[in-house]
Amino acid sequence: MWQAVKELAEHGTTVLLTTQYLDEAEQLADRIAILHEGRIIENGTFAELKQLLPPAKVEYVEKQPTLEDVFLAIVGDDSKDGDALAMTAASARTSTEQR
Repeated sequence: MWQAVKELAEHGTTVLLTTQYLDEAEQLADRIAILHEGRIIENGTFAELKQLLPPAKVEYVEKQPTLEDVFLAIVGDDSKDGDALAMTAASARTSTEQR
């Protein structure tokens, strides 16, 4: 259905689309009107609406290492033996199941 909407718009047809899925509006709409309590409170292109926000803040989040990160740190990134991790995981599951 969304491909049909895109094709209509590409050929110059005006399409009035209402949706609560904002990611769809972001992808499909040339202009967006934001309704609140039955009234249009803002409208414009997505780029224009983004300018209404305060500047973005940079936040740092501590990333916990994955098992792959641990494995690569131990054996090195250039290891060609990718099966070692799979075998280790399989052997860990087997020993857990035997308990």
